[in-house]
Amino acid sequence: MKKRLSVLALLLAAMTCVSVFAGCQTNTPSIAGATETKDSDVVTTVAETEAETEPEDTYYVPERKFNNEEFVILCPGYGDNEWECRDFFAEEDSDDPVKSAVYARMTLLEDKYGIKTTIIEDATRGSIGNLVKKDITSGDKEYDIVMQVMSNAYTLAQSGYLINLESVPHIDLASDVWDQSYLSQSSIGGINYFATGEITTMDNDATWVMMFNKKLANNLDLDIYSLVKEGKWTFDKLYELSKDFYEDVNNNSQPDEKDKFGIATTIDFIQGLFYAADGRIIRKDNSDVPYLDFNNERNSAIIDKIISIYYSKNKVTFDCHDFSSVNPAVHLLAQAMFEEDRALFYSEVMQCAIRLREMETDYGIIPCPKFDEAQKEYTTHSVAAVTLCAMITSNLKNDNEKLERAGMLMQALAVEGKNILTPAYYEKSLKTKGARDAESYDMLPIIFANRTCDIGYMAEESAVAGLYSAMRTMVKKGSNDIASTTKKNTTRINKALSKLVEDFEKLK
Repeated sequence: MKKRLSVLALLLAAMTCVSVFAGCQTNTPSIAGATETKDSDVVTTVAETEAETEPEDTYYVPERKFNNEEFVILCPGYGDNEWECRDFFAEEDSDDPVKSAVYARMTLLEDKYGIKTTIIEDATRGSIGNLVKKDITSGDKEYDIVMQVMSNAYTLAQSGYLINLESVPHIDLASDVWDQSYLSQSSIGGINYFATGEITTMDNDATWVMMFNKKLANNLDLDIYSLVKEGKWTFDKLYELSKDFYEDVNNNSQPDEKDKFGIATTIDFIQGLFYAADGRIIRKDNSDVPYLDFNNERNSAIIDKIISIYYSKNKVTFDCHDFSSVNPAVHLLAQAMFEEDRALFYSEVMQCAIRLREMETDYGIIPCPKFDEAQKEYTTHSVAAVTLCAMITSNLKNDNEKLERAGMLMQALAVEGKNILTPAYYEKSLKTKGARDAESYDMLPIIFANRTCDIGYMAEESAVAGLYSAMRTMVKKGSNDIASTTKKNTTRINKALSKLVEDFEKLK
């Protein structure tokens, strides 16, 4: 395994300046050092876990030696700070369970297939699209697998830069190593040009969750885990528990970052709640063709309740984005509020939950609430701008040798991700460091089991996602103008959606 710098250093430096905000992302230095495992944190080793739950050999991936050929994975590098992809590179074994699993997976595959894995160290989400375009137009065929975020994936597919994964030898999209929920919801006309699942941990890192301060919850005699398990964790219950929590701590008669709130979060809490309530902007017909379906009674009811919880004048929720002048790294304001026992709830992505390991007060991890008790399941979503998907570029289409190798290794990475990487992510990194009790750990399958995705949110680079932005603006203003907001955007979104469907049809 090795890293190397791209020859397009100048281009990448320029592209890195283009920021795509999502979840906890900032331009501050990486805090990876703050997440190092302490010896006392790890109860058992990855090897011991594997011995306890030996994976069944249910996946067949052909074994073939490739004479120590270089196998290049293009994925976000160090320029993406906390969101650098660390799933495919580890120089040596480590006491950290996830790093150890990464090392074990890549060593296993390099030995088994006779490859030398390389990643492009200075690639970023902002530069990967241009790197793929240059690779295709030059005919270099430099990259075997591309790992790019979901929000950019549709643009790459529309441009004809990706291969339909169903046509790639050895890739079995029907196997459970690929997230079937995302495959069914992100496809168009039954075609998938990208997929996520066990190949990466970053879909888990990007999943939206809620945390609660156990000391503050105990003071209120709350058993929040029971609410979740009994299906009673709803929007109304969240509002009930949070609505009277506000306290003007610094006595300046202004709600600000020094005060006490029921909920501390970011602006992405809006879509966190929307998709937790099983809301949708775009749905699909029986032919798997997407269509606009935002202006309906259910979505309107969802938005009404989101406004009651989120709108700033209600003093229920602290949105750190309103205080960027205090700290440009706004998410740190919400995190500090939670760590200092000034917020009952903190809502962010799972990666931010794991960062709280230095917090003195115990906390629990739970899913976002359901809309109401009639909703059958808790649903979650992953932030599109940081959810990594695997894809193969179209310039391998006529190179049978490279295409077969890419498909073989992509499936093998997903299979061994399920066998090695995911158990380490769940059992060790979260159980011993992030989630602080058995109940929190029991919440993880609930959180990850029913993730939703919506083309009206995922296709962020396209006008298809126009209503997603408009919805956030509407909620920030505290006004549910869903009918007029939809009307203003319908022509533009339908045009973009028709173009997306047309492009996918042509690519067949």
